[in-house]
Amino acid sequence: MIHSSTMRMPRSRVAFGLAVLSVFLVSYGANAGGSQEANAAARSLEPTEELVIYTYDSFPETLEVMILDHFESEYGVAPSLERFQDTGGLFNELWLERENPRVDVVIGLDNTYVGRALEANLFEAYRPDGAEALRETVIVDPEFRLTPFDWGHIVLNYDSELLPDPPATWDELLDPRLRESIILMNPATSSPGRNFLLLTIAVHGEDGYLEYWEQLKPNILTITSGWSDGYGLYTQGEASIVLSYETSPAYHIAYEDTDRYRNLIIDDQGYAQIEVAGIANGAQNIVNARRLMDFLLTEAFQTEVPLSQFMYPARESVVLPDAFEQVEKAGESVFMPIERVDSNYERWLEDWQEVMR
Repeated sequence: MIHSSTMRMPRSRVAFGLAVLSVFLVSYGANAGGSQEANAAARSLEPTEELVIYTYDSFPETLEVMILDHFESEYGVAPSLERFQDTGGLFNELWLERENPRVDVVIGLDNTYVGRALEANLFEAYRPDGAEALRETVIVDPEFRLTPFDWGHIVLNYDSELLPDPPATWDELLDPRLRESIILMNPATSSPGRNFLLLTIAVHGEDGYLEYWEQLKPNILTITSGWSDGYGLYTQGEASIVLSYETSPAYHIAYEDTDRYRNLIIDDQGYAQIEVAGIANGAQNIVNARRLMDFLLTEAFQTEVPLSQFMYPARESVVLPDAFEQVEKAGESVFMPIERVDSNYERWLEDWQEVMR
């Protein structure tokens, strides 16, 4: 995601060291459920003066300020918003806190984490006001333990000044002229990285994706732990191709008045990323948590999503800004079934890590 106020970009090159970051191989059992049920029974449904929110590092300051101002003016509450460098770290923290969560609302997991989160009973059901206005295609859980607030396509972007003749196919992406020209994100820690790995599996199959990555390695400049680091290097001119979002070029059109940065959509496909929010199972400030979930789906909040988050709003009625109409769009959404991802992802990731060492 890109946000308009502060882009949180790095100042130095990130080394291509694929340190295998600790990702909890969650074994889902009944132990978490008992403590959460006890916490839920002890909670008060009276309003409190606190609200703890977890999100990722690049969550837009514009949207953060909207949330803080709304709670201050409407309820006299000053929420605490804590950021994590990437989605993998955010999920790991939720798992560690599962029996006694500090957090009330989590904003920013995506559809590839939904199955694990629900099986681990990390969130409680709450259908927010405004849920009836959501696009049907973005609803990932009919019980609304997790609620979508935006969505987009994961694709490659390219710098048209550095690369006037971009590749058009997966094979052309392997061309030696693109040596050390691509910035990607680690699928162990980054949502775009995770979704891009799934896209390569969907396209090349389980029997072919590792061979493709082996061939792609010479053209990769670096693999960063999160999106902000990688996109920052790209806009600093370190590489001509970056893994990002279909809507990323709209940022540069809207705020920099340039179409220099464009989409490189291979085979007209993008991997669908749906971002969700949810109330932690056992949240202590349950009234404020529900208020926040309601607020995320309001017309006012959803209207701010495109030009701050640079994703598509989950609410169907929101009119997109002109900059969004000027970017190339994927004609086909690729979306691997949640059950298949849950059953195979750790193995796919481990195999990928072996290839990329």
